[in-house]
Amino acid sequence: MSVSIKEYHEELKERFEMEAERLRGALGEDVMIEHVGSSAVGIGGKNIVDILVGVKDVNEMKMVRDKIIPLDYREGHDTHPDRIFMAWRNNDDGSDRETGEGDYHVHIVVKGSEECMNMIRLRDYLRANPDEAKKYFEMKSVFAKDAGYDRKKYKALKSSYVGKLIEKAKAEDIGR
Repeated sequence: MSVSIKEYHEELKERFEMEAERLRGALGEDVMIEHVGSSAVGIGGKNIVDILVGVKDVNEMKMVRDKIIPLDYREGHDTHPDRIFMAWRNNDDGSDRETGEGDYHVHIVVKGSEECMNMIRLRDYLRANPDEAKKYFEMKSVFAKDAGYDRKKYKALKSSYVGKLIEKAKAEDIGR
């Protein structure tokens, strides 16, 4: 699995809006749907559209998972007790590739949980601090190169940096 960092493409916001509507159609209006991740900030990266789905409790997380599987989502390896991770890939060529540019990642979490709040804090902090957002994008390229473009190694390097950004956001009381 390799990682490729690319410049931001404006159509990613439109892709979020279209997919959010599709998800609302399957899930109803009672769930929180937020655009998070780099594409929500307007900076480059893997150019995957990250979508946060907030629900009332862990049981509802599982129900949401089951409702979006028929929308061609599959549960990923990044699922843990505080988050169900789902991936959708634009796979018209029939290949068995990992998710990439233009695909969707859905993070199903409990509303108000630390996991939920950190995704929102990071997004809002980077939106409020364009210089930090620019530096974050630049660091993604550094992490990819340092990881030899290996996706797992890249995620490990990026994770520590993201943790520091979240701590800065908390210090500035950014997020809901």
